Amino acid sequence: MNINNPRKNSLIALFLLAVAVLACKGGGAGKDTEKANKLVSDGNAAVQEAKNHLTAAEEKKTKMMATPVSRLADARVIAAGAIADYDRANEKAKEAAAKYDEASRLQINEKFRDYLVLKAKEFNKRADLVATAKDTPQALIESTNRSSFANRVTSNNAKVDALRKEADDLAAQADKLVKDNPNIFKD
Repeated sequence: MNINNPRKNSLIALFLLAVAVLACKGGGAGKDTEKANKLVSDGNAAVQEAKNHLTAAEEKKTKMMATPVSRLADARVIAAGAIADYDRANEKAKEAAAKYDEASRLQINEKFRDYLVLKAKEFNKRADLVATAKDTPQALIESTNRSSFANRVTSNNAKVDALRKEADDLAAQADKLVKDNPNIFKD
């Protein structure tokens, strides 16, 4: 289960590029466009922080999973560190979603608003994904045997995959909106 996958990274990069272009071009009609662009910039910063925490969490989880059973106490310490990083990533993803949501409520171009609504939903879904992903290291801490741990991880991976698909679908809808409205979202 790799949450920090190349497709997600390319979608985030595309989003950041589109928003940067909007910030420079004004993003369409609306008296609050400048304020919206500031909120989007703040949201983008939160996305980058979330990505950094998520990368750290995934690295710790990988290390945890590779730790021999004979060193279970060490693996549980690593798991606790991963949980803390997942919590920080979750917090930053929610912060980004809140910034995009706040920007979408301003007087801005309708298509820009629709785009921001989709991005807010996407990052709320990604926050849910991160919160769910932390159940794998949590399972290691709480498990009393290998079988219960394995069952919980398998179940958790399925939930994470479903949330990833939902978030990616929202990102694709936002990307389509950009593609279908080149006059608003300019290169």
